[in-house]
Amino acid sequence: MRKKIVLMAGGTETLDYFSRQLEKGFQMLGFQTFLYDQQAEEENSEALARFAGFSDSILVAFNFEGIHYEPALHDGNGQSFWEKRDIPCVNIAVDHPFYYPDLLKIKRKNFYEISIDRFHMQYMKQYYPDIPGNYFLPLGGTSLFPDGSYLPFSKRKYDVVFTGNFTPKETFDCHIDRLGKEYAVFYRSIIDELIQNPALPNETVIEKHLKREFPEISKEELAETIPNMIFIDTYLRFYFREKAVQVLADAGIHVHCVGFGWEKLPCKHPENLTYEGNKLSLDCLERISEAKLSLNVMPWFKDGAHDRVFNAMANGSICITDHSRYLDEILSDNENVIFYDLKKIEHLPKKVKNLLSNPDKMEHIAQNAYRLAIENHTWLKRAETLCNMLLYRL
Repeated sequence: MRKKIVLMAGGTETLDYFSRQLEKGFQMLGFQTFLYDQQAEEENSEALARFAGFSDSILVAFNFEGIHYEPALHDGNGQSFWEKRDIPCVNIAVDHPFYYPDLLKIKRKNFYEISIDRFHMQYMKQYYPDIPGNYFLPLGGTSLFPDGSYLPFSKRKYDVVFTGNFTPKETFDCHIDRLGKEYAVFYRSIIDELIQNPALPNETVIEKHLKREFPEISKEELAETIPNMIFIDTYLRFYFREKAVQVLADAGIHVHCVGFGWEKLPCKHPENLTYEGNKLSLDCLERISEAKLSLNVMPWFKDGAHDRVFNAMANGSICITDHSRYLDEILSDNENVIFYDLKKIEHLPKKVKNLLSNPDKMEHIAQNAYRLAIENHTWLKRAETLCNMLLYRL
């Protein structure tokens, strides 16, 4: 069994934070670890070469960091450091695989793909069956209070917090209208169906519309075409973020948003909305730990989870979230989470007001959620799961 693990740091801040949390878990499991800082490639490449011998290490990366054609990790012939050292590459894709069609087409030795949503796994199996390691690993949470000393509700300054950026849906009109009226009608028909049926994975609906429009389309052509419509995924993400925050603010509920763009949110009662610019992952955790309720709007992971869910649970805040198949399996409404329905989002304010007026119920839910998260859904637990399902066998 390989006893060394390399993780990537210094890239996307969120992924850097995930890597550092996983590193703690790997160290607890007895692995030697090395964080490769992408901001200091020359220095870190030399240190990496000293750390990783031949066939004794594993790379665990998020979103292909370190597995792209980074010059410091590839020679003039395109061969990677990992190939030369016989180091397996385990990639955890925290976005849908249709964001990475070019990277998934590259043939690599000892490459394993990890999906954070089981629908993503199905997509990989359908369109990239040659890639091994079709594994499911949900995102994890991080607790600032592993000893259970999170703030009581009486000392929390925010009623509702949402951590994430906002972009007005009109921003995507240029993508929808880019090929003329006929294509715009086609794109909007997909968007409308997904808004009306938000439990459906977007690739399923996109594929159905493509096959209806082009009956002879091949699987290879579908794999090439679907990634050209990723703007539908981002449109839907911000469409429902807008609806959720807007309906709360307009119902007189104060919402504190952490992220860019919230000054652009259209609402009738902007006095109920406060916001601060984009913050680091630790800042977001601190805001969640100061909130009674932490709002989550799933980024179209219809059979997975977002780290906002487990971050809330692991910091004594109550997660109020829309559904996914996976969340419905592991969580119980009114016991360790509050679920709302995207198709009935107008009912969300009533759920929030009922909770805020019932402190005993909030304490009960928060305590149950905290125990469940600490026992099963932190990044430390994800490191253990990853080792058991794959790394111990490499």
